[in-house]
Amino acid sequence: MADDLTVAKCVDLAIKSEDLGAELYARLARKFGQDRELSELFEGLGRDEIQHRELFRSMRDRAVSSSQGRILSNDQKNYLRAMSFADLVSSTESLEKDVEAIKSRDDALERVLRMEKATLAYYQAMRDVLGKDETVESLITVEKSHVVKVMQLMITGAKFRGLADSF
Repeated sequence: MADDLTVAKCVDLAIKSEDLGAELYARLARKFGQDRELSELFEGLGRDEIQHRELFRSMRDRAVSSSQGRILSNDQKNYLRAMSFADLVSSTESLEKDVEAIKSRDDALERVLRMEKATLAYYQAMRDVLGKDETVESLITVEKSHVVKVMQLMITGAKFRGLADSF
């Protein structure tokens, strides 16, 4: 399965993941519209996903041209494949079912935390395999902040006021 993984496909997978994340957050924002805090969190995360997608699109050509002729080893391909989370959320139909299955604020936050951690892990794997890239580094930083935001709400139940909040 990982045999055909290339640098371009690796970045394309990141773009697809951001698309799926944006769609999930839009659906969750609608579902939890009555919970202003949660709805605002999901709307903000969704906006970030859209920005991330555009950053990956702009980096795609640069990444492909800088890796011209580079062949990923089977171990690298397998690692990237194992760390990707696209299989967890593979289609809009799956997203709809996932969102329908979420019944409470805690369910939603747990689902989002898993997704954010998986995204972070994949981007760190991209960096490990493809090398340092300013765009990937900045997205890793943002994904870390997403994990912290969601965890703060889960653990404390408190309102999120900013990244300076601690738990």
